[in-house]
Amino acid sequence: MKIGFDEDTTIAVKIRTVVRAVLFLGIMFAVLFIPAARWDYWYGWTYFLLFVYVYLFNWIFIPSALSRERFKPGLGTKKPLVAALDGGRFHWTGEFPLWIKVLAFAVIFSGYSLEILSVWTNRFFSSTVRIQEDRGHFVIDKGPYAFIRHPGYAASITVSFCIAIGLNSLWALIPAGLYALMFIIRTFLEDNTLQKELPGYDEYAARIKYRLLPGIW
Repeated sequence: MKIGFDEDTTIAVKIRTVVRAVLFLGIMFAVLFIPAARWDYWYGWTYFLLFVYVYLFNWIFIPSALSRERFKPGLGTKKPLVAALDGGRFHWTGEFPLWIKVLAFAVIFSGYSLEILSVWTNRFFSSTVRIQEDRGHFVIDKGPYAFIRHPGYAASITVSFCIAIGLNSLWALIPAGLYALMFIIRTFLEDNTLQKELPGYDEYAARIKYRLLPGIW
């Protein structure tokens, strides 16, 4: 199991990786707090710490080959940006009850944890749709994949809506909905590709019937 850098990682790569991580986290921090224009934005701090949790966990524990395959610069910053403008500065939505925001953050933590578990379990979890013949691609049917075929995507969709609620913004549900739609389309296309091109996936799909939501789809 990888903990931190691989043994053969050069000093230059280590420095570049750390700088990139700091810059990436700094961008998310700026996306949350510059639009909010205040430091007492506690739900912004809560979400930022959850974001640091998932980012650092993936960087420290996920194998380097999978990290390079999985993580590309990114998607998803529009939700926190809109939410920070609404919930942090202009208060277009008004104020949600505290228990709703606490529940939303609990779901975000659970969703991020499911996403981490999905990446951990599936060494072929990728940001692009392709059969990874160069990495010996085969069907993963353990862990969360024993219940639904795309648990990481299900977690991302759930988290996207809860970010809007946790950051106190109904307006942020609009980019969250677009983000969810993108993942639903991707799930459909990726599932079709896997059934056509990955040996054994059609049998797996016949056994595990649901892509994202048990009992529905």
